[in-house]
Amino acid sequence: MQLQSLAEIELRDAVQPLNRSAPSNFVPALRSPALCRELLALGIIDPALSKVVLLSGKVLGCCLVERFAGGALLSALSVEPLLQQRGGGRVLLEAVIQAARAARIGQLRIEVSEGDASSLLTALHFVRQETLHRLALLQPPSRSLFPTEQFDQVTEIAVEEAIVALTAQPSWQPTPSAQPEPLRKLSKRLSAFRLGSDDRYATLLLDKERKLIWTLGGDSSLLAQLVVYAAAKHGAAFVDSLRDEDPAIEALCEAGFTKLAVRAAYVLSLESP
Repeated sequence: MQLQSLAEIELRDAVQPLNRSAPSNFVPALRSPALCRELLALGIIDPALSKVVLLSGKVLGCCLVERFAGGALLSALSVEPLLQQRGGGRVLLEAVIQAARAARIGQLRIEVSEGDASSLLTALHFVRQETLHRLALLQPPSRSLFPTEQFDQVTEIAVEEAIVALTAQPSWQPTPSAQPEPLRKLSKRLSAFRLGSDDRYATLLLDKERKLIWTLGGDSSLLAQLVVYAAAKHGAAFVDSLRDEDPAIEALCEAGFTKLAVRAAYVLSLESP
């Protein structure tokens, strides 16, 4: 068993175990080499913290690590069953933890399916922090919420303007990957939309290529309509990592989205006592 950093491996080899384990009903979980290359260039994926594990020269496990203010997110983790039986998952996680300590990272966060890898994470002193939801549009959106002739009420705005609008909303509950810093890094990839007036509005950020609503928030009575617009006009079909108490979940379900999976966020503090 051999460990290497992502920087030492061909990206097409590194993403193979990630894609083999990706759920078929959640397309954004797939990572192409081109996407990873873009995220590396933007400084979102950290190539030194991200690790792969090899057996007989073949990559059988990978962990992608994204940096955010105060910590890092293990945004994708997968180990082939053959290697998992030999403790490859633990070896991979321990290598990431060691690299994070050396880099003086304050905390590590990982989001996994409910019950998935919880015993391993607990053994490595990760603590469950919160419940998250993953949703997808499995049917046409509820266009009765937003008749076609009214779609022109939505305006496309700059990503920075959307960030300002979202941060002004007390109900906005972004997870680390949707905080202002990573959103700004992703600005060329994202499109931003707004519905409503200055004092009553909803805002949404969309990765059109991946059909992924990156984050959303605002007036609950307008949010479902904005989601329908994004789905009908721009193909939005997926949302990930919404906190259990996030009011956007209700708006998404009203717009026609379905809860696909309940997930759990675990956090490991690396700060010295």
